[in-house]
Amino acid sequence: MTRFLACLAFILGSTQGVQAQGTPANLPMPSELPLLDYESALYPFIANRDYVDLGWTPDKSWRDTGPFVLDTSYGVHPAVRIYYSPEVIDWLEGGRLGAVPDGSIVVKEMVASPAARYNEYREMLEYMHPEDPALVEAEMLKYLKKGDNLNWTVMVKDSAISHGGWFFASVAQDAAIDSFDAPFNPPSGQAGAGTCMRCHASSANELIFSALSNVEGYPGEPLIFNVDESWRKLEDFPPGPFNLPKWQRPAMGASEGELIDDMFHNRALLAKLNAAAPESPIDVNPVFTEMFPATGGIDVPPDQVLKMPSEWLDHVPSRPNDPQHFLSSDNCVGCHGGLGGPPSGTTMFLQDGPKYGDGYNISEYGEWRWSPMGLAGRDPIFFAQLESEFALLEAAGNGDLAANVGTTCLSCHGAMGQRQLQIDAHANPDAGLNPNNFKVAYTLLHDPLTQAEQEAQEADGTYPYHQYGNLAREGISCAVCHHIAPPERAEGQPDYNKLDTYLMNGTTGVFRLNDSDKLIGPFKDVRQKPMQNAMGITPEHDDYIKNSELCGACHTINLPNVDADPNAPLPGYTAADQAVFNQASVNGSEFLNSQYGVTFPEPLTKFQHSVEQATYIEWVNSSYADPGTAQSCQDCHMKGNFESVDGKIKLDTITTQIATIQDSAMPDVENLLPTEEINVPFREGYKRHNFVGLNAYMVEMMRQFSDETGMSLTDPMTYADNGAQLAIDTMELQARNETASVSLYLGEGDGGLVAKVAVGNKTGHRLPSGVGFRRAFLEVRATDPGGETLWCSGCSNAAGVIIGADGKRLNTEFLDVVPEGATEALYQPHHQVIDSPDQVQIYEELTQNAEREFTTSFVHRVYHPKDNRLTPHGALTPGTDAFKAKFGDSEVTAAFMKATMPEGRAASDPDFTPGEDQLEYRIALPEGTDPGTVKVTATLYSQAIPPYYLKQRFETAPKGPATQRLYSFASRLKTEGTIIEGWKLKTAWAEAKLE
Repeated sequence: MTRFLACLAFILGSTQGVQAQGTPANLPMPSELPLLDYESALYPFIANRDYVDLGWTPDKSWRDTGPFVLDTSYGVHPAVRIYYSPEVIDWLEGGRLGAVPDGSIVVKEMVASPAARYNEYREMLEYMHPEDPALVEAEMLKYLKKGDNLNWTVMVKDSAISHGGWFFASVAQDAAIDSFDAPFNPPSGQAGAGTCMRCHASSANELIFSALSNVEGYPGEPLIFNVDESWRKLEDFPPGPFNLPKWQRPAMGASEGELIDDMFHNRALLAKLNAAAPESPIDVNPVFTEMFPATGGIDVPPDQVLKMPSEWLDHVPSRPNDPQHFLSSDNCVGCHGGLGGPPSGTTMFLQDGPKYGDGYNISEYGEWRWSPMGLAGRDPIFFAQLESEFALLEAAGNGDLAANVGTTCLSCHGAMGQRQLQIDAHANPDAGLNPNNFKVAYTLLHDPLTQAEQEAQEADGTYPYHQYGNLAREGISCAVCHHIAPPERAEGQPDYNKLDTYLMNGTTGVFRLNDSDKLIGPFKDVRQKPMQNAMGITPEHDDYIKNSELCGACHTINLPNVDADPNAPLPGYTAADQAVFNQASVNGSEFLNSQYGVTFPEPLTKFQHSVEQATYIEWVNSSYADPGTAQSCQDCHMKGNFESVDGKIKLDTITTQIATIQDSAMPDVENLLPTEEINVPFREGYKRHNFVGLNAYMVEMMRQFSDETGMSLTDPMTYADNGAQLAIDTMELQARNETASVSLYLGEGDGGLVAKVAVGNKTGHRLPSGVGFRRAFLEVRATDPGGETLWCSGCSNAAGVIIGADGKRLNTEFLDVVPEGATEALYQPHHQVIDSPDQVQIYEELTQNAEREFTTSFVHRVYHPKDNRLTPHGALTPGTDAFKAKFGDSEVTAAFMKATMPEGRAASDPDFTPGEDQLEYRIALPEGTDPGTVKVTATLYSQAIPPYYLKQRFETAPKGPATQRLYSFASRLKTEGTIIEGWKLKTAWAEAKLE
């Protein structure tokens, strides 16, 4: 139909015009089928171009989506020609008013830029075959498909699938559907895809930019972008318009692509990058297996290790009507995932090479993804710990508490899934959801991909829980921190001060939430409309996001001790102290019950409670929380600077945009929101979302075993493949510069050398902090001029096990050697003087159960024979005048702050002071050794998962699939050449010789 007839049909409203728009697709809706079943229906329809046979209306011609300069496209897509289903044409003819009808489809045919090569080629064909339009179409299609050039992106409207109501898909010529096996690539089809929302959320309405000016048969012309002659080098054409000599092309034929690869929106390249991911290690560490024999059924073949689903199955979009509180990070990645360099832009990225993605992705998503917070819901160490807890409870006859303990632990590690399940079950009691038992098995669930998978989930009763598994695997994700609200006193509680209100109402993952359609952030002048369009959520300023108390929700943990005498205070605490801890647990339980109707914490409130983790209150009880010397959690764990390990890049501050959207700096599009609603300002003082401590072990495991842990090594926005390495590099710098100091003074004495060693704590909490099984130890080594070791305290083997002078592991290493006549196992006490290689200064917390057996259980922590973790500077002892001057007379504060104090010998060591420990080493030298030739080194090492912890895991639940997985990873982990070589992380060191 000519343009005149089309316009006439539009004006007169004739049926001829409607008929010319084609026939609707006879396809199911995305919400009617599991993902892969829907892709199997949609993708062949697209790849076979059935929409053409149905007479759908296309664009006037191929068109560019941005400039093309020096053989490089600056468009948001390649060259495109769009076909519109009749419902879309009707909506456009109606002035883009109201909602796009469900079932509407927009098909975007795409080929390598620029559009001129295809439009001119068609003109050539029409000139050559003026009487044979069918031949022209056939030859044109053949040319488009050559070398798999032609591919498609598709939008299908289905208001039932997400707030935005669109299913986005990317289709190749082979119509291949997704595979969620390793290597893990972002899905080609997804409801509310965040990478697509990045631009489409800036549309004036309905997340679609389409305009009739582009469409065949309607007035107007498409937008025009600058296209130079650099593309006219097609070698399969003879000399002429398609193949100019280089002297007639810009820069004598030099291509910007030779310096900057145009990789954006190139899924094939992303797949290629991921396909190059290294295979998981297979060879075992013989020293490790010697230390930890494969007994009790713990050793399974690598191909039988329990696998986590692909990270790209962790997809939960904002719900169609009112958004829920928690949705997955892939909704955020499009805008907050960075851009890896020209031609797409360099945002939240530090480019250090010529190619797109060469450098460091410091975007919010990019660094969070490989941080311990981003990995918390997939952490293989955590899930092995849970199996041990369940096994210990079952062995003690307390197996009925497993659901309560597991659901409590997943309040943080699976925060989004566990909490969203509570919210939904309470809001819809008829749904039959059980929020009181968030099963570990849910973390293996995902949206069923086929009808068969859906039927299997329905048969075993897990189908209603798959979305919560998707959320739980995301760990502490974007929507957790940006939804947390300050704790509050419940009605009837005492008139607590601010700190006590938190202590009694805001610990152990019991955090308040702001409204589901709000997300808080640190900036006041944010662009709200795109996020509202994409997810129905409004970003708002709230300084609480910068408050350390927000972090305390998951970093102060008050847990029950299920084998302690319920009628007596735990050792080290008074009855008043015990009442404080117990009441705090009751308050948390009552709050969760009042808000969500859950009862899972109630059985745990019957036991004596104690603080299992105290990182936040350690910070409160330090000079880092004092005016004038304050440094918040965010100051240290959300870096405002950047330094590469090699020192080549060093930025004291970072200025960048914090989001990348379709704005006025991008190529023009029709129907864009007003500029003032989309222009993203540059921010000074950008805070990175790196969130690291010293647990490089877990990150290395998940990097080396990415297949088994479901992690993609390639970032979907920047294509950088060093996200895990960046997290590890940040840990290395933190260990090197911000963790500890070691000083060493050497003198003669006791027939050899006397080394006075001082270890300083540079952190704002204890060192180590967090879970009680982490440890740091001093290696003090004396060597001769040839480098041979003459004496060593704290030397270790390739499995990180500390050894004695005989090269064998110390009897204290596994906390399981009970001497004859003794009542408890040997351990290394806190030392003031060390005069034997079998004595080692280990900074750690050791706990025992009711039978005085050493334990790493979180709910059997009755006795504390040792806690000499280095306290931070400014730590004050409860009951002292200085403490009362800072904190007042509150019994609540005093009780909780006892958990920040040393126990055992360290409590009475005059040289163990806030921020520092001093001790003496008396080093005996072989007879005839000249002390003046001896070098002494003192090195502080960190072990996030020390040997005794691993041994207890492997022996407590050896047949548990998560424990078997941890054994497989740990026994095969390659540490050589990493920062945890020898299963230890170097933090600080000093060396000396006699002066």
